[in-house]
Amino acid sequence: MNFLHLFTLFFVLCLGSLSSGASVGQKPTGQPGCQTDLEITVATYPHFYLKNAYWICTTKDVPATLAACPKPSAWLDAVKACVPWSEWYWSPTALPPSEPLATA
Repeated sequence: MNFLHLFTLFFVLCLGSLSSGASVGQKPTGQPGCQTDLEITVATYPHFYLKNAYWICTTKDVPATLAACPKPSAWLDAVKACVPWSEWYWSPTALPPSEPLATA
């Protein structure tokens, strides 16, 4: 198994663990709970740590799903779109109006 296969496997496992929702003691990832009309209207939110990923709210009371920008680009929240890395710039993040509900 070459390095690319190992890296891909690691990346997929990391994305799966990040999209499973926040639990007590974890750092927030920016995932909205999609519990308000505003969150559905805004629809997209930046991921706090993966700059080429973002959250999408489509249905009220259903936690957002994780989406990824095509390579080589990153999510720029100011324009609500994926942009080439050469156009991306850092901007402060803010918690969304709600967070995913804790599951048992």
